[in-house]
Amino acid sequence: MNKINAYGYFMREVGQKLEKKDFVIEDLPPGHIAVKVAGCGLCHTDITFLNGSVKTKHPLPLVLGHEISGAIVASGAAAGLSLIEGKKVIIPAVLPCGECELCRAGRDNICQKQKMPGNDFHGGFASHIVVPGKYVCELPQDLKGNELWQLSVIADAVTTPYQALIRSGLKSGELAIVIGVGGIGIYMVQHA
Repeated sequence: MNKINAYGYFMREVGQKLEKKDFVIEDLPPGHIAVKVAGCGLCHTDITFLNGSVKTKHPLPLVLGHEISGAIVASGAAAGLSLIEGKKVIIPAVLPCGECELCRAGRDNICQKQKMPGNDFHGGFASHIVVPGKYVCELPQDLKGNELWQLSVIADAVTTPYQALIRSGLKSGELAIVIGVGGIGIYMVQHA
């Protein structure tokens, strides 16, 4: 792998402006990919990290951002044959371990070892991000008139209410009540 010159906007201290800093990606761990970030949504979670009402798991400095879309620019050993350079992807906001009892039981949404970009490791407020390749969502090359950066919010704001809708068992013609139609609630209204 050729080294990748990248930059990120690092949170150095609570309540302070993000600081742009260059970094280099030289080696990818096995099973990981490097993604050139096309877009990264700003979530309320990022704001709570910035204002200090919620602490990040990774010590500062840290690049925030967990609603990420982009294109693969490099892959480490055993990252998956379909994870090739140029492939457009969405990086899930939460990455389960895939190994624990909960994951094996199909409950990876409550995996106790899950990792979140911009909380457990450097996130998407950067030019590039390194993530495990096994859970990225591959997109078709033809995005039907959408720009790749526009799809970043699918990683959290769109899929969180979608999962809640599926788990609710709501059926066509039934009444759905959505309390709070902010950034996530408005997507729930659209899903319902």
